[in-house]
Amino acid sequence: MIRRLLHSDMAGNLLWLLVSALLATGVWYIAVTSADPIRQRRFYGIQIQFVPSSMAVMTQSGTRAADVTIQGSQTIVSSRLASDIIVRADLSRLGPGNHSVPLAVEVVRPDTDSFRRLVSRVEPSQINIELEPRESRDNRIVVELLTAPPIGFRNDVPQPNIDQVRVSGAASLVSQVVAVRGQLDLSASRNPLEVDLRLHAIDADGNRVAGVELDPQTASVAVNIQRRDDIRQIAVRPNVLLSTLPDGFTLKNQSYEPESLFVSGAPDQLGKISDTLLTAPISLVGREEGFVTSVPVQLPDGELFVMGGDSNITVSIEIIPIVVSRQIDSIDVGHIGLGDTYEVSIVPKTASAIVTGPVVYVDALSLEDIQLVVDLEGLAPGVYDLSPAISITKGDLSEANVSLSPAELNVEITSPEAANASDAPAEN
Repeated sequence: MIRRLLHSDMAGNLLWLLVSALLATGVWYIAVTSADPIRQRRFYGIQIQFVPSSMAVMTQSGTRAADVTIQGSQTIVSSRLASDIIVRADLSRLGPGNHSVPLAVEVVRPDTDSFRRLVSRVEPSQINIELEPRESRDNRIVVELLTAPPIGFRNDVPQPNIDQVRVSGAASLVSQVVAVRGQLDLSASRNPLEVDLRLHAIDADGNRVAGVELDPQTASVAVNIQRRDDIRQIAVRPNVLLSTLPDGFTLKNQSYEPESLFVSGAPDQLGKISDTLLTAPISLVGREEGFVTSVPVQLPDGELFVMGGDSNITVSIEIIPIVVSRQIDSIDVGHIGLGDTYEVSIVPKTASAIVTGPVVYVDALSLEDIQLVVDLEGLAPGVYDLSPAISITKGDLSEANVSLSPAELNVEITSPEAANASDAPAEN
């Protein structure tokens, strides 16, 4: 009966149906892989995540990163990021000793469930690690003062809100810890304060011990800061003798530093000092320009002294001439640039000058010290409005210091022929 069934039409139809399904599957696979081919992609240096052991602490690992190769359709593989891949080493059931631990890989955002299975390989596939017994110990807190308060202030002993911190980790590291340290900077503190300090485990040499855990990791520290009664901050001021300024000059500006000093002494002596201390006298004799000098501050009591030992302040003084204006009238106007055969008429023949400048130069000027000259070089006979050149022969003054009135003069140039023609008698 079976032979008749095989030779029947039904058997032939079933065979052709099976062949057709296989051909259709092959065509579909070719079409899919042609449009979205299968490819591999490698990710380098994926950090290994260690699942910790409750019984021991990892102290050594052959490597802490792995390379992962994934495989899948080009569309899916190309959209992956290194952050999508997690490499784990599970130490949770391991105790102290040396172990070889396999690495497990997971894709955190697969497009399909099957994509998780398309990780082709991880290198290395396993790592060698060393675990030490876990140990915990309480250690005292030490507050280290990095910088003291500003001069004139003092601090009491800092008081942390806890006395001890639990230090946990590998036994070999915990045994190195002798204290837990917090560092305090009071360089800008003038009032009592309370601050949270970050804590660090330290060894006998004061160096930090890495690889251990602290609980808690911070401590609140209170410290009282108050002003010292044996140091006082006092303002200082230069004692400039203005009466010694040379005539014709004035003090424009002065600056100095420091503007205050810290003076130390007995509290009763400090209480008698005025609010401002003067420097030694600063004479301005012969000073006609700015200068910088260093002068000591004068202390009223020989038993007082300046903190740091330097009682000098640096004084910068700016001295400038006193500027005045003066009018000088009836200054003759001359001319240059033409031969004697030409006649020149200048109207007006004199001018007034307003001279502005340092009083020591302006007051010393006389009428003869200012010259006004009209340059006629290259001019043909005719009438012109010209401005004279100004020359000052005395003092450090120039044309820029002078304003003329009038600013322009009427100048007429006459040639000898024209002059003769005008003098000849008319013919009848």
